[in-house]
Amino acid sequence: MSCVYEEDLTAYLDGELAPSRRAEVEAHLPGCADCQHLVALLNHALSVVRTLPEYTPAKNTRAAVLRRVEPGPTWAQVLARALNPGVLMPSLGLAGALALALVVNVAARRSGSEHLDARQLELASNLDMVEDLDVLGLDRFEDLDVVEHLQELEVNP
Repeated sequence: MSCVYEEDLTAYLDGELAPSRRAEVEAHLPGCADCQHLVALLNHALSVVRTLPEYTPAKNTRAAVLRRVEPGPTWAQVLARALNPGVLMPSLGLAGALALALVVNVAARRSGSEHLDARQLELASNLDMVEDLDVLGLDRFEDLDVVEHLQELEVNP
């Protein structure tokens, strides 16, 4: 069938056509045997569907279908993402910064002064290195050697 009204018949039966288009389809139907036959088939299909029992899905049906259509990541995939250097290095940088802040705070409280000793200065320089790692967005641990010698690579005017 290749009638120009064929695609409108379902919308016609569902009452979804604009009034002007509905009037066109109604004027067309008496003169087109193919469209009359298709309307009869669609009406029969609708009547059969109406006789079917109502389906009430179980509460977990949606979740089960979504798992089958798009399964979530496995534990191995989650672990691999967490150990990715792009995630691991910034996390280690943050952990190092927190550790340094804790050490400096505890040391300052014990000594009663705000002066840094040699150990605290070394931790502060290591914090600078961790921040460099985070800023550079390193992908491999081999790049640590380059970061360790960054001061030598810097150009002074």
